[in-house]
Amino acid sequence: MSDNAEKFSNESYVAHRLSRLRFIKKAGLFVGLTATGGLLAACGDATVTPAGAIPTAGTGPATTVAGTTVAGGATSAAGSFDWMKYKGTTLNILLTKNPWSDNMEKFVPDFEKLTGMKVQLENIPEQQARQKLVVDFTGGGTYDAFFTSLHVEKQRFTKAGWYTPLNDYLKNPALTPADYDWENDIFPSGKDAVTAPDGKIIALPISVDIWMFYYRKDVLQEKGLKPPTTLEEMENVAKTLTTPPTMYGFVARGLKNASAPAWGWVLKSFGGDYLTKDGKANINTPQAVQSLEYYARLMGKDGPPGAVNFNWPEASAAFIQGQVAMYFDGVSFSAQFEDPTKSKIVGKVGYSVLPKGPAGQNVPAFTIGMAVSSSSKNREAAYLFCQWATNKETSLKEQLGGYPTARFSALNDPKAKASVKMPPDWSEALLQSYKVATLGLPAITAVTEFRDISGVAIADAIGGKSAKEALDKANKEFQDLLDKTEK
Repeated sequence: MSDNAEKFSNESYVAHRLSRLRFIKKAGLFVGLTATGGLLAACGDATVTPAGAIPTAGTGPATTVAGTTVAGGATSAAGSFDWMKYKGTTLNILLTKNPWSDNMEKFVPDFEKLTGMKVQLENIPEQQARQKLVVDFTGGGTYDAFFTSLHVEKQRFTKAGWYTPLNDYLKNPALTPADYDWENDIFPSGKDAVTAPDGKIIALPISVDIWMFYYRKDVLQEKGLKPPTTLEEMENVAKTLTTPPTMYGFVARGLKNASAPAWGWVLKSFGGDYLTKDGKANINTPQAVQSLEYYARLMGKDGPPGAVNFNWPEASAAFIQGQVAMYFDGVSFSAQFEDPTKSKIVGKVGYSVLPKGPAGQNVPAFTIGMAVSSSSKNREAAYLFCQWATNKETSLKEQLGGYPTARFSALNDPKAKASVKMPPDWSEALLQSYKVATLGLPAITAVTEFRDISGVAIADAIGGKSAKEALDKANKEFQDLLDKTEK
């Protein structure tokens, strides 16, 4: 994904629905993360769970999803759910290769034993999987369920009618057991991401991935510097710490296409956005120009040589090798910083929410999920696979396997807490980041093409060209793209 689209090979939400991840909505109060990284109880309108305990599913009243009542209010008798309902069915499942799907391959035999179904599973790289899906749907469709990167595919696949709406499945107790607990256990941000503007639920969320700020505590301390909390402070610290060729103050993505969400964070921090309220191209405003000038200065003056060609692997490598003082990217990359077999900076990294800009603080976020194909002849059986793959038990297995999920219970489980190897400031930064996270890329059909267009402008500016001229050109191309694809 990370990008998240490239890193696991993923990134997404509905723009007008997601100006902020609504972590406090309905839950009423966010208690926080423990020092070991576990999430404590969410309280308010939801069922209250004592701090430190695992939220219990199915103990409250029936809940509502997109205008429909969802199974999960009354606790069902143990073992009452019929997992063998579609025994003998063969499902064709397509996954995008990443850590979650690699773990899922190991768990599929458990599903087959539980349900009596047979799963024919493909787990292939993202671009190959997406191309294969498009060809398959165009030819009539052979897959029953598929992994979906909502930041890239949501608008296009929704418009094409390739997602099966899941609202009725979620409210059907014969298809959704009580302990699935859609309302109370799944991150509100994840639910927003898989909900279309018309209220149709088009997938079940797997994970919500956010970006975080990383810095070398030891390097800053040696210079008597405090960790930056604003973009202005970050640039000043980067200037002070840049002492080529041994140390560079800052690194992030510079490579065309990959750099779009990285600059997008700066764009929003300066008060800009990808689109106007009526959906027009909006990336050459004064705020956009200022944001690109800022990003280009940091990358060009305080980044390592060749940073304009860095994607996340190169940027992460430079940070891990101790060549760079500050870096930001997906939280899923951060575990490697504390791995002594890979990192030269173990124990030396500080973690925080991304610094604030002139317009405030925001964090890019991206969601992935499992969807039922509209072409499937086994939709209910395919839904059983999707809800099993994202339920509490399977999500906890994924969490223990090192992959973040979209469930409170997985974060709050004692085993998950004990398995966290990251420092306490990482846990706190994760919580605070979720609270201010926003759409990481524009909610449009042609996301990939937009990334190509904006990526050229970013690279040109880093290379020394006028940010205004680069963005004027990109904005025209972006509007032409919107005219062709967003009708």
